[in-house]
Amino acid sequence: MTDDQGAPADVVVVTVTYNGADLVARCLNGLLKQDLRGLRMQVVVVDNASTDGTAALVAQHYPHVRLIRSPVNLGFAGGNNVVLDTVESPYVILINNDAVPEPGFVAALVESLAASPATVGALTATVLLADRFRPATSSDHGDVVHGADGNYVPDPMGQVTLVNSTGNEVRTDGFGVDRGWLCDARSHHPERDVFGFCGAAAILRTDALRDVGTFDPDFFLYYEDTDLSWRLRLAGYTIEHSADAVVHHVHAASTSEGSELFRFHDGRNRLLMLLKSATPQRAVRAIARYVLTTCSIAVRRSQPAAHVRTRCRVLMSFLRLTPKMLRKRRAIGRTARVPRAEVERLLVPPQPRSPGAYRR
Repeated sequence: MTDDQGAPADVVVVTVTYNGADLVARCLNGLLKQDLRGLRMQVVVVDNASTDGTAALVAQHYPHVRLIRSPVNLGFAGGNNVVLDTVESPYVILINNDAVPEPGFVAALVESLAASPATVGALTATVLLADRFRPATSSDHGDVVHGADGNYVPDPMGQVTLVNSTGNEVRTDGFGVDRGWLCDARSHHPERDVFGFCGAAAILRTDALRDVGTFDPDFFLYYEDTDLSWRLRLAGYTIEHSADAVVHHVHAASTSEGSELFRFHDGRNRLLMLLKSATPQRAVRAIARYVLTTCSIAVRRSQPAAHVRTRCRVLMSFLRLTPKMLRKRRAIGRTARVPRAEVERLLVPPQPRSPGAYRR
């Protein structure tokens, strides 16, 4: 791919969008304001068959952006793969359509990965919540956010910015979580090494993608970034956090975390990821726990009937995809350079659960 001057691009920046014309415009405006420090950048928008005029808006107002119109909604995984499967630049940046990058975002990622050993397969950016907050008081009710280091209330005039993610972690019980979720950004200083990258804002080394493959299109959305991160880890790559690359993210703007769409893909894809990459013991425990929990809440009626139906859909889809995932598991095992058990030493123990604690 080339930049808007026709020269080969140093980095391709991809954003996938679906019915988010207002969101993608803010994202592209942020990319237009980048201080590239001499880098050549090509921006690509993959429109997943939007019906809200997204494609027309991009074509009219952002003529230097390469627009790819998919005839069907391929999800986050398939939409990004349209570019990732053929990209020729040494680096490719992913950014959500609901994220706005700070001016040094692209250069910070490219320069940091270029200076890293070839074994660093990806860098994950600092993803901050776009909303501002203030510390909660005893009189505040309703919208109180229970953060990792205090309680906060959304306030446009607030002085507190909370962290969305500084990379993906996987817990020993098999759940993926955002590292730093709801921490005060001023006091969150994580280690550079992290289990996985957050697909909302990250840079990937193209050579590493050619080695392990791109996103699994069967995931559609959710856990596709952690799944790819796990495969990178098994292949011997590391993943690090780039603190200076910052985006401001409207969390769950495209898909509500309480929706059936979220609950289905979140539950199913977590099980698929573990079946593909975890040790047999961990995968079997997680799958068995999901089955038993589904039976328990169905018998006790401890959750709404719609939730039970979604969990049953998860299990049916999981079973349908199991033969395919087992084939992928064997392929991953044949090329793995690091034992599965060694990668699992990077998993973190569950923390006491608080509202909003789960990432996916």
